[in-house]
Amino acid sequence: MTITSSDVQEHAFEQRRTQPGALPEVEAFIAEVESRAAKGERIASLDPATGQLLVHVAETNAEEVDRTVRHAHDAFTGSWKRFSPFERERVLHRLADLMEQHATELAQYDALESGKPVGYVEAVDVALAVEQFRYYAGWPTKILGSVVPVASADHLVYTKKDPLGVVAAITPWNFPLCQAAIKIAPALAAGNAVVIKPSELTSLSTLRLAELAVEAGVPEGVVSVVTGRGETTGAALTSHPLVRGITFTGSDRVGRQLAAEAGAALKPISLELGGKNPNIIFPDADVQKAATAAAVTAFFYSGQVCFAGSRVLVHRDVRDDVLDVIHQYTDAIVVGPSLDSASTMGPLVSAQHRDKVNSYVEQARRGAASITRGGISSRDGGFFYDPTIVLDPTDAEAVTTDEIFGPVLIVQTFDDDDDLIARANASRYGLTAGLWTSDVTRVHSIADRLEVGRVWVNTYADWAANAPWGGSKQSGLGRDCGPDAVEKFLETKTVWVG
Repeated sequence: MTITSSDVQEHAFEQRRTQPGALPEVEAFIAEVESRAAKGERIASLDPATGQLLVHVAETNAEEVDRTVRHAHDAFTGSWKRFSPFERERVLHRLADLMEQHATELAQYDALESGKPVGYVEAVDVALAVEQFRYYAGWPTKILGSVVPVASADHLVYTKKDPLGVVAAITPWNFPLCQAAIKIAPALAAGNAVVIKPSELTSLSTLRLAELAVEAGVPEGVVSVVTGRGETTGAALTSHPLVRGITFTGSDRVGRQLAAEAGAALKPISLELGGKNPNIIFPDADVQKAATAAAVTAFFYSGQVCFAGSRVLVHRDVRDDVLDVIHQYTDAIVVGPSLDSASTMGPLVSAQHRDKVNSYVEQARRGAASITRGGISSRDGGFFYDPTIVLDPTDAEAVTTDEIFGPVLIVQTFDDDDDLIARANASRYGLTAGLWTSDVTRVHSIADRLEVGRVWVNTYADWAANAPWGGSKQSGLGRDCGPDAVEKFLETKTVWVG
């Protein structure tokens, strides 16, 4: 299965659930999580649509993290290591089956905690998470070693690929279930155990996924969840001596800190960090399609996406036409609660984050730019922010250089290819870019010159589990998805028989 930009657009305006309100099983699980958290330190998770308490989750302390990691290590060296590749394949497929059966339930957890419209979550996020497990279910039987020719004819030298052991995974709040799947599926396929720390803002779907893993036949302890803040729970997890590898998705600030700590401990680490991603529109592009995609990918999930097309670089000749389409799309967006079937864009994840987003917009307003749409929503309650368009900021302004992680689209013009490349590559990030043109020669020329990990051409935000994902520069190290994600959870052992 591949998710395309047209799917994103379709589900931005089409909700699958017609009746608002949480499912009974969702309410029951939330009550269970609340009960677990009552025994010790806890963190409040708020409903972004109302600002009211949704659930408390446990703040896992260092002693509890230690017990969890040791249990994971015992499960790895014990029952999980005895699973054949074919058995690992079967349980991963069973887990994907269970996720499909519980798709609406899983979607509601992410919608309630993150504020993302529930129809979008079920149609895109859950589908992508299931695809991860389907794809990586095929990998356990494909992990191969090799025979190494040597000078001594009576010697046999061969290599084998071994799992690292216990892997620490830390995931963000914007794609809770999908990010958990992106980390867990390849790690399990490679034979590792995983201890995952989701964001304290969005823990529910990851906790439920761990339960489904056991139901699918994964031994207890092989997939474990610790909830809490990064500076406490996360730090105890990544620094644990039995953790043999780290995979992280989040901010470049935290990523740099983790990279330094992992380097000091000689732990392999992969990082998927931020982006300030341009949609580049040439005069020979399909303007309607390009401009619509630019707006869709800037505003879906309220712009709280690392690969959001948050910057449009449009050729001066078609600037006004592109801006007209973007304005039309923006004016049709309905901002509202995640479980309301009329909503096409939900709130931001927290009041603190809303204020941060607004500070960028207000700073731009005081500068050279024009704000043609948006700002803080007039809706009562919740952490809503209207889709915002910032026209012609300078290249040096923070709204241009920083990853805002909100529904803020900046529009700038360029005059020629060299001007374009200089401005696109000036960013400290290098995650993605969208390229819109009918000139095939230009496609390959510009794609070669862009300093990013993925270039979409005449499309944007297409996604597949078998396509490597990650960025260059300050956007990260290593790759999620595809074969690369399995390799990073393996190490090569050479056996020399004399």
